[in-house]
Amino acid sequence: MTRLHYFKGRGRAETTRWMLAVSRIDFENVAIDTPEALAALRATGKLPFDQMPLLEIDGLNLSQSSAMIRYLARRGGYYGESDADALWCDMMAGAVADFAETSIQAAFQPTAEAAVETLKGRFAKFGPVFEARLADNGTGFCAGACLTFADVVLAEALSGYLEWVPGLLVDTPLLAALHGQVLDLPGIAAYLNSAQRYPMAGDTYVIDAARVLQRALPTHFSDQNRFVPVQ
Repeated sequence: MTRLHYFKGRGRAETTRWMLAVSRIDFENVAIDTPEALAALRATGKLPFDQMPLLEIDGLNLSQSSAMIRYLARRGGYYGESDADALWCDMMAGAVADFAETSIQAAFQPTAEAAVETLKGRFAKFGPVFEARLADNGTGFCAGACLTFADVVLAEALSGYLEWVPGLLVDTPLLAALHGQVLDLPGIAAYLNSAQRYPMAGDTYVIDAARVLQRALPTHFSDQNRFVPVQ
């Protein structure tokens, strides 16, 4: 059984979930929701860099989200049809990772208004260049003439932005079309409508992560050191 270990939320594991979904690979979300659960996972020796997420698949223990999505891309045939396609996949995925970081951190912002303004500013930088890439490629996809993992991770990142700023893609029709096309894929659609899809991150997710890691909460929370062990 394929198992994905992470906090009880989307975070840095979500791109991996989308890649599993597009390949129709059944998987189990293993929620690490207490410090004891994290300690037990660490004790297994399965975390090569002492970091989550951890993907157990094909007898392997995979760490680092970028490595996971590329492994799944090669496994499922989502790495393009040529070396040039693969290069564009890697370049797009790298840019998308930078772009997606803002939506991953949105729940940690002091207010929803601050999160929205930050997301709008980040999209103003990345949205036009992503749109230009789709226009230059001319196929509706990021690389080559068929769906690749670059399209999947881009659509996932855009979904994170759209939850905060619903009308964000009005001036980028090619991005809007790609986003819709990926969401309509059978595996993705099934995942998004399943119980495995965690809700949009909010204060509960932020608090859960701080409790598991025994670290301070963002400064806008009261009693921000409530989970920090007393020395």
